Amino acid sequence: MKMGNVLFYTHNKEDLKRVVRMVVEEIRKTETIPIGSTNPEEDRLTQKEAAKFLGISVTSLISWKKKGMVPYFQIGRSVFFSKKELLELARKNPKLVKPSRW
Repeated sequence: MKMGNVLFYTHNKEDLKRVVRMVVEEIRKTETIPIGSTNPEEDRLTQKEAAKFLGISVTSLISWKKKGMVPYFQIGRSVFFSKKELLELARKNPKLVKPSRW
């Protein structure tokens, strides 16, 4: 049996905490933010807000998200949708959404 490159380090609790903090900071830096948004908070919609914006149920939105039909991003465990991207989706696929909503 061939072993891969496995490295073992001995660190104290504080060293481990410091490494975990650094990793978490790097992950937060790479979290997706809608491109072209001047104020991400204004462009950001929750699942409930996005469903209402598109004129569909939250259940449908979640289903679309799982199928990859609608763009979304996450910050931590929270799921958000870009209003700009939803408008683009609605324009490209008018049969999917109720046009009176947008």
